[in-house]
Amino acid sequence: MPPVNLTSGQYPLSSVADLPNVTVAFRGEHWSNRYASGAITPGEAVVPVASAGKLYMRKATAADAALREQLAIAMRPVDIPDANTGPSSVGPNQIKNQPLQHGEYVHAQYSGAFHLTLVRPDATYAPGDLIGWMAAGPRPTGKPGTGSWAKNAQADLDSVFEVMEWRPFNVGGTEGILTVRSLRGQF
Repeated sequence: MPPVNLTSGQYPLSSVADLPNVTVAFRGEHWSNRYASGAITPGEAVVPVASAGKLYMRKATAADAALREQLAIAMRPVDIPDANTGPSSVGPNQIKNQPLQHGEYVHAQYSGAFHLTLVRPDATYAPGDLIGWMAAGPRPTGKPGTGSWAKNAQADLDSVFEVMEWRPFNVGGTEGILTVRSLRGQF
């Protein structure tokens, strides 16, 4: 079959800054009864912590290697539309990326397949690469904070995902959408 000749429309995608940090391509094990311990940005790696008989999730750090099996991706359990109108309104992608505040529910995704944009800028992602969480890793341009998904060579918590596809969007090919699948069982 000959290659498909793709053309962009009037508004070509050239950055991942305004895209969701994570979207689910295939849902595996997931729980939405966890609470945020501190501010958590959707798409970040989180690990469990118990407090007062409740299960909280906090952003994973470089020292959490022993908790790798309990690692999950944080997502918002509910995307509430913005009631504001005009220039200060927030769109659906920005709503998905709004940080979860301490005490809010966290939708913890333990396994499945995901489209990630909160990835370390790198032009060499390829199918089969193993991906982990880099707690202090750089993020793509326009995505605030630190911490990103990266190849095992840079990751603090390695071998969480396998790359299925890399779709770069910026000129240098270092920022894009990384489609991954979890290495752990689905349930």
